Amino acid sequence: MKGSDKIFFSKDVAETLGIESAIILELYQTQKISNSKDIDVVIKSLNEVAPFLDQEKVETNINKLIKYKFINAKKELGDFNIKKAPINNFQKSKISSNWNPSKEAIEILGMSQVDKDFANNKLQEFRLYWLETGQERNNWNTSYIDYIRREWAKEKSSNKGLPYTLDSSWTPSEDVFDILELSEISKESASKYLREFILYWRENGSAFSTWNSKFIEHVKRRHLGSQNTNNEESKKHSEPGKYSKDFSTRREDSSWASEIEL
Repeated sequence: MKGSDKIFFSKDVAETLGIESAIILELYQTQKISNSKDIDVVIKSLNEVAPFLDQEKVETNINKLIKYKFINAKKELGDFNIKKAPINNFQKSKISSNWNPSKEAIEILGMSQVDKDFANNKLQEFRLYWLETGQERNNWNTSYIDYIRREWAKEKSSNKGLPYTLDSSWTPSEDVFDILELSEISKESASKYLREFILYWRENGSAFSTWNSKFIEHVKRRHLGSQNTNNEESKKHSEPGKYSKDFSTRREDSSWASEIEL
């Protein structure tokens, strides 16, 4: 893959439709594979970008993505063809006050055993949040599915908003990364601080219900500190100096994880 050897894909899509479908969808949405009408061209493109995919299952997975309208395509005369997607499919837009999820999005939530009434009740909350945020996206159905599945998991959790301690499997919600993006901190950069965040708070043993907010603040502090450190390191090449604290003090310093009232 040009410029990168990493492929990121939606965990929720992978859990619902399979890892192969999630990878193909990501490559398609980011236009890293061809959207030609010729299936042979598409398969060749996938071979070049993701040669590890099982080629016998490629067409099956693409058909699955077509069924749920993640990929804009059609079949003609029994042959599989991918229709060149209109540019609007890739253009981001703000959510509207009367936006509704597609039939396919609702069907996917049903496959995840999410209560239909619960999803409907959360729809207005979803719209209001993104209207106020003003962010643009190119697939609101996917965002809605991710949001409802997270909220449903919270609803089914025994914690239900009560304070709890972190465990090694904790991960921040996707909304966290959306907020950090507004501060020009990428998901990849933010994820680098996740392990140390969990390790510190597991050892600390504190229980909170605001872990997402705390992680946002932690990442912002660490990211800013990292930038300042890089600036200081640059200065050292021309201005040698000494540490302002001795080694023992620096080793025991945990100010980067200090509690912040949110």
